[in-house]
Amino acid sequence: MDPVALVLNPASRGAQRARREVVIACAEAGMPPPEIRSTTVAEPGAAQARELLALGCTRVVVAGGDGTLREVAGAVGDRAVLGVVPCGTANLAARNLGLPLRSTTAAARLAVAGPGRRVDLGRVEASHEDGSSTSLPFLVVVGVGQDAEVLATMIPEAKRRLGWLAYVTPGLSRLRRPGRPVGLRVDDAAEQEEPAWSVLAVNGGRLPLGARLVPGARMDDGLLHVAVVGPRRLADWGRVAATGLGAPHREHPALRYRQGRVAVLRLGAPGPVQVDGDVLPGCVSARVEIRPGGLRVAAPTT
Repeated sequence: MDPVALVLNPASRGAQRARREVVIACAEAGMPPPEIRSTTVAEPGAAQARELLALGCTRVVVAGGDGTLREVAGAVGDRAVLGVVPCGTANLAARNLGLPLRSTTAAARLAVAGPGRRVDLGRVEASHEDGSSTSLPFLVVVGVGQDAEVLATMIPEAKRRLGWLAYVTPGLSRLRRPGRPVGLRVDDAAEQEEPAWSVLAVNGGRLPLGARLVPGARMDDGLLHVAVVGPRRLADWGRVAATGLGAPHREHPALRYRQGRVAVLRLGAPGPVQVDGDVLPGCVSARVEIRPGGLRVAAPTT
């Protein structure tokens, strides 16, 4: 039987419990103990995943948050089944995949022995003002504008102490801030300049409390969903909030959608780009692409 691998972020909340539960789940499934590698600041997951694949592991389990999962997913692709034991702040990818969030035991069992389900995998190429570029995989969302600015100012201690609620107060404090011009091109369409509070390129749209970035977006629909958030007055936020909570969407300047496979975002001035919650500073543009079915994840079917 091929060995199961575990990539563990030891800094994540509940990481050691996740480790114990994965070991137990392997024993329950009649498997040998997992090959375990811990992440570091210098090596946040991709290198460990490649090493474990080279050992012949056909299932790589991740215990960590969205950042660790993103790193490992990009390295694994569809070469092995990816299991997930959520241990992060927002756990957006786990929410969109329908994974257990309240039971580490259930998450570990699914991660170790659950069937592989194909979902889409994204990649972003960000260009910086100094002429350099950064290429990263993503699972849920790439954002520019105030969305990224909020994350750029987040204090790590607040994230650890408050969880996903740490995002709320900084976001509310920026609701009155004006939008900035963002050049947007989706697939082969002509570029349009959008005055936007934020532009979000979304693979999976589910947020905490049942809210959604893009209603109807799924991680297995083969599409990149682009949301342009451009409220002109404070009252427009009511439309944005209502749509996020499930109200039928009607095209409105406060919230507009596009769909495709590739989106190019050109910032009017250098600023941050957020990739599944991780921030790339000093960017001038970002090319975001979706790879349909590029990842196999141990997750419930929908």
